[in-house]
Amino acid sequence: MGIKDLVKDLRDRVDGLRKRGRTEVRSIEDGTKTVKLSEEASDLLGTLSSELGPRPAASLESRRAARRIASEMEKHTDDVTLTSGRIYPYIGKGMMLFLYVFTLFSLIFAFAGLPYISLLVAALYLYALYGEIAKDGGWLRAFMRTGEAANVHAVIESEEEAERTIIFSAHHDSAPIRKERDGKFWRLASWRYLQPASFALAVAASAFAVVSELIRGVFWGFNLPSLSIALLLLLSLASSIVSFIAFDMKEGEYSVGAGDNLSGVSVVITLLSHFAKEKKEGRGLKKTRLIFVSFDGEECGRAGSRLWYRDNAYLLHRAENLNFDGLYDEDDLVFLTMDGNGFVPLSSSFASRCSALAASMGYKAGIGRIGLLGGETDAASAALASVEATTLSGMPPGKESPAHTEEDTPDKVSEETLSRAIAIGIRVAEEEKEGERKEDSPFSGDRKYKLSRY
Repeated sequence: MGIKDLVKDLRDRVDGLRKRGRTEVRSIEDGTKTVKLSEEASDLLGTLSSELGPRPAASLESRRAARRIASEMEKHTDDVTLTSGRIYPYIGKGMMLFLYVFTLFSLIFAFAGLPYISLLVAALYLYALYGEIAKDGGWLRAFMRTGEAANVHAVIESEEEAERTIIFSAHHDSAPIRKERDGKFWRLASWRYLQPASFALAVAASAFAVVSELIRGVFWGFNLPSLSIALLLLLSLASSIVSFIAFDMKEGEYSVGAGDNLSGVSVVITLLSHFAKEKKEGRGLKKTRLIFVSFDGEECGRAGSRLWYRDNAYLLHRAENLNFDGLYDEDDLVFLTMDGNGFVPLSSSFASRCSALAASMGYKAGIGRIGLLGGETDAASAALASVEATTLSGMPPGKESPAHTEEDTPDKVSEETLSRAIAIGIRVAEEEKEGERKEDSPFSGDRKYKLSRY
């Protein structure tokens, strides 16, 4: 090797050491910054939990929470908007009560030898349910009372014309506390699948009865169901009665909702604080608009976020939504790809990108799905508004959490979880545009990965 080659090799080594040093310094600075931000979020979580208390959707308490969140946002930006709208705060319980009513009428007509009318009654309920899930409104809403919900959002505009929009979101209403009777039998009876199973059994029995009558040629006449069909109908009736007795129809107490979901609200406000400071110091994002929003009414069919996405469509140019919900334990973090009780697909590509970013920072955050009748988050409203969306949640499917209980207090939320959520949010906002990324995603090409056990 000649002298020139030795000199070049030495320069390359020195340059490499310098780059490595700069990277390590930046990592240390970023880590310190994230720790400070997580402390800020943790303090804010404790303050909001103690000040606001339980917050039923569309209540005076939830509207007060929205105003309090707006006051926090106004510390960092002047572009804060507080809006309100009418929602149906008891839609979940109302649809459940109507399920009992429609199951009963379906059984009555089936026992009376009119199974086709029984199926028609069931179809009317299913049509209303489809309207609630997919169309933001079913015909049964005419029989339910409304309440006024309050949403609040802040905007940090890009330095130049915005080419994309990142929406960081959470919800500030809290859930009713689950009340269950003592004993395994009543816990089974109050399980969310029992009454739907009873309804499905009544529909199946009626369908069999229709087929039977067509075969026997007695379709239009009054006749008693066969013994096998009658047994199915009786089983449906019995399970429906047991479920109704176990069903808690009282409004009852509400959770403080520290993890579900003031944890998410605290992360959203802390991200706003960070990016507002960055812009003030001349480091604002060039072509990315940032929106920070807290919704009301997530616990009643994500009604508040439905309103917000409907009324703010003009802000959704090339938008992506990172929603935060139930940030408890850092080891349980997942990005959701299915939402809306298992009926609304979220963005698998966006969730995978977020998971890859988390992995690049050394965080475990795989992919999860909300199954059938397993609940929903506000990301479903974003997805239905044609926004690329995912939810970062610390409530993985199939695992118990303090959510919806009186144990949902600030001490159940790990500060490390808040730190990771903030760090991921910062990386998502600062990520280069899709066509200009310098590094290939680990999910590109022909390689296949199993991201998670969920």
